[in-house]
Amino acid sequence: MFKTNYFCLVAGLPDIIINETKSVVSSREFKIELSEQLEPADYKLAELLYLNYDNQNLLNLILEKNKPFNNIGKYTQEELEEQIKEPTYIIDYMKQFIINFKAEETKLSDLSWENKLQTLFFDFVLLTKNDFLKDWFRFDMDIKNILTAINCQQFDYEKEEHLISVKHKNEVYKNLIKDALKSDSLSGEVIYAEKILQIVESDDNSSEKEKATDMIKWKFLDEFTFFKYFNIEKILAFIIKLNIVERWIKLDNETGEILFKKLINDLGVENITVS
Repeated sequence: MFKTNYFCLVAGLPDIIINETKSVVSSREFKIELSEQLEPADYKLAELLYLNYDNQNLLNLILEKNKPFNNIGKYTQEELEEQIKEPTYIIDYMKQFIINFKAEETKLSDLSWENKLQTLFFDFVLLTKNDFLKDWFRFDMDIKNILTAINCQQFDYEKEEHLISVKHKNEVYKNLIKDALKSDSLSGEVIYAEKILQIVESDDNSSEKEKATDMIKWKFLDEFTFFKYFNIEKILAFIIKLNIVERWIKLDNETGEILFKKLINDLGVENITVS
């Protein structure tokens, strides 16, 4: 199938993501730019990568956590509040979550509400027809499950109550439930499984382990888009990297700046600085 090439957009990515003070990478501004430049079908793919912000906002509102609303998602606070009262036009998996919450659905009663939403979310996004996104969401979910399984084993929690189990091909989940936390049991299903387990078992502190895990995700994105120069996959990978960078800027400014510079260098752009 013919894919649109976005030569100007990719070439101009650094100008899009640096705000006026040149100190913060703005996913919000980048998303607006994408809405103006991407083909409608490609923008719908990009929107899938922003749904986690909506998930966080929905949980915050429906569980009354009183956390600040993040405006990067698909829905405004007013829209989400309206849909919580009566879900109509909201995306299907969120609608189902709201219905389940109100009915105190027992089908997934052993899971936290956060895990229930994550399960519905991954079931939804794994239906995408875009091979790159499908691989990414699967990889991201598998990493979450591996790390969760290790924590469950360490603190003697029931894994069935914490792992994400989707309707689609789910061999990693089955292996983890059977206590198969070994690289030879996981490597056939999860790329970099051995490296992930090495990171978790290392003596590094939790922050260093998280950084190392994010760099594995970065490597995954690089490898899967190596020959995707100007098409939508390159932009989708950039969105994911940008989200990683922003999170680290909030957690650790030095790490965020290092990742930002790496992001720029990966694009082959020179003379870009972060102050």
